This record gives sequence, structure tokens and C-alpha cells, in this order.
Amino acid sequence: MTTRKSHKARGATFETDIRDWFRNNGYDAERLARTGAKDEGDVAVRADFLGSIGVIECKAPGAGNAIDLSGWTKEAQTEATHYAEARGKKRDEVLAAVVIKARGKSIDDAYLVMRLGDVFGG
Repeated sequence: MTTRKSHKARGATFETDIRDWFRNNGYDAERLARTGAKDEGDVAVRADFLGSIGVIECKAPGAGNAIDLSGWTKEAQTEATHYAEARGKKRDEVLAAVVIKARGKSIDDAYLVMRLGDVFGG
């Protein structure tokens, strides 16, 4: 397996793990299809994600990869906008989030990253 393929496989596995985690905890979650330039995120939690719909960008960085909170949250924001537009929702009905895998730990130990203003109205 090439490095690129192994990175894609690790990411796809993590996306499925996140979807399953939400489902196992009583949420209506789905893994989203890739849609190119209008990508809508990796996982959607369709109800009661902090009172909204949640669009999640999943990241499973390898040992040598830097964590890019600013870039990843910007990506999540863009994808939440695409998700809302594709479904005729208002953008403020959809929360963008990033879930980052904690290396060597369970899904419960993953990090949920959101912009403060998105959650508390800034």
C-alpha cells in the first residue's frame, strides 16, 4: 500500500469510527459522500448536535503530521456551508466541527474542536 493510500484508508476508517460512535450513543449520524469542490464534510449528525445539525470534518493525523486547527476549522466551516446549501437549510442551523484522532487512544479520547462564536453566538 502506498503512503497516500494508507493515509486515505486511515482517514476513511476514522470517519466510519466517528459515525459509529455517534450512532452507538443514540445520534442519527451518517458518513457523507465526497463531492469534490462542494464537499459537505465527513460525518453529519442530523439532530441534537448541541441543538443543531453537526457537520464534522474528521482528521487522523499521523505521527509526523502537524495539527492545523485554523485550517481544519476553516475547512469545516466551508463544508458546513455546502451542506446547508445542498439541503436548503439556513447556515446557522448547521454547526461545523473538527474531530481529531488521539493517537493510540480510543474514540472517546478524540478531540472535538469548534469555534467559540459558533457555539455561543459571536
